[in-house]
Amino acid sequence: MRRISRSGLSSLFVAFAALSPIVSAAEPSPDTATIARLIDEAIQKRLDSEKVSASPSASDAEFLRRVYLDVAGVIPSADRVAAFLDSKESNKRNELIEALLASPEYARRMTDIWKALLIPNTAASARQKHEPMVQWLEASFTANKRLDILAREVLSANGLQDENGAVTFFITHETVDEITDRVARVFLGVQIQCAQCHKHPFGDWTQAEYWGMAAFFTKVKSVYVKTGDTQRYGAKEDATSKSKPLLMLPASVKATTPTFLRGDRPKVSADGPNLPVLADWITSPKNPYFARAAVNRVWHQLFGRALVSPVDDMTEANEASHPELLAALAREFSASGFDLKQLIRGICHSKAYQRTSKPGGSNAADKTLLSHMAVKVMTPFQLNDSLEAVFALAINEKTPPPTAVTRKTKAGERGRFATFFMGEDDPDPTEFQAGIPQALYLMNSGHHYAIARAANETVSRKKTPEKVVETMFLATLTRPPTDKESTTMLTHIAKATDKRAAYHDILWALVNSTEFLSNH
Repeated sequence: MRRISRSGLSSLFVAFAALSPIVSAAEPSPDTATIARLIDEAIQKRLDSEKVSASPSASDAEFLRRVYLDVAGVIPSADRVAAFLDSKESNKRNELIEALLASPEYARRMTDIWKALLIPNTAASARQKHEPMVQWLEASFTANKRLDILAREVLSANGLQDENGAVTFFITHETVDEITDRVARVFLGVQIQCAQCHKHPFGDWTQAEYWGMAAFFTKVKSVYVKTGDTQRYGAKEDATSKSKPLLMLPASVKATTPTFLRGDRPKVSADGPNLPVLADWITSPKNPYFARAAVNRVWHQLFGRALVSPVDDMTEANEASHPELLAALAREFSASGFDLKQLIRGICHSKAYQRTSKPGGSNAADKTLLSHMAVKVMTPFQLNDSLEAVFALAINEKTPPPTAVTRKTKAGERGRFATFFMGEDDPDPTEFQAGIPQALYLMNSGHHYAIARAANETVSRKKTPEKVVETMFLATLTRPPTDKESTTMLTHIAKATDKRAAYHDILWALVNSTEFLSNH
């Protein structure tokens, strides 16, 4: 199968140069190799005990698409696909992982994930500005801020929102119980909300434990500063009774002193701050929840199913599929200083992550043993950004450079697209959530014009029908067409009286295919 020429690209690094500066690594670091080994030994041990065979390694095309979507949140361009598939470098997968982790796209991907975790999807939250938190998160992930530091800065955020974007976390929540529930789920991986009014019916959380955690947030107060005609908002922790509480107390409130889960009562003063004490406890290496919750969430991001599922319901009664592996990865994550990139890097290097999604033999029915990779559905942001990557085929030397206005417009369109395609809260990544309205949107929206421009520019550059079809497949499905697919497409073009429309049809069909919408 012929592939697109690299036009003089001498190495894989050149093809990835547009991503960001690359940290070259001849071999994975010892820490990375340790994480990958822990994963593969634990999974193989379980497969052997269940007498289930593992699927082989994914092809380069399959791995390329998967790691781009999982780490960078977008599919690669046709040129990058061609360069990776053509490369004979034995270490190219390692180099690709490093390039993606160093890219701006990685920071945007992690920001999308953590914005959804930290900011509630409520009408009250929608009335507040979210952009300060988005900018703060993106800067944090760009700098590879340790997760314990990020969590501490969120949980103890003070000041005006336009000066400290992390304050958005507080001003987008309405009540003490709402923020207590979110902190428990996001940073501790447990659901304690049912203990608000009575003992938890499925776990062993008590009402006293619930309100002991909630008590940490009762001193959070609103901050208002008026500068000219501009009203600026924020939050601070203040014990004085004159300050206006930011978070309302529900009718079910039980007055108590701040208490950590499982009954430890810290020393806090009546006129001093509570939240730094809570943040220190949550992010402590000795905390039994924080590292496990983070590892479980990253695993869910990369594999489509958490080691403990649901991802935020980590109780003794809800056992992990691989409990020893979860414990080992939590120890490694804590020892690394809660380095998210190091954790992701190690997982991506494992044989388990790099397996094909094609089941075979005795593993066809397996959904928990990790004998093959799960097929995931693109998230709304992944879908939007991947469509934009396809539309970028239309860019040429006459395309005007982006301006601050066009970038802001694109950001707004991106947010609206994601909102329209957003399914239920905490969707299963392996299940398609979109319905008829979303399908009709993809088929009938103004994207038709963008597809037409992309097809036209591809035809003008690639000249031959074979090269045009190949480019379209590489740009959408991250692989060249099969012989059968190529023959079908070329036959359609040859028979068409309107050649331009025929090329439009092909690209339109590809971006509306199940294969394009999936991460496999």
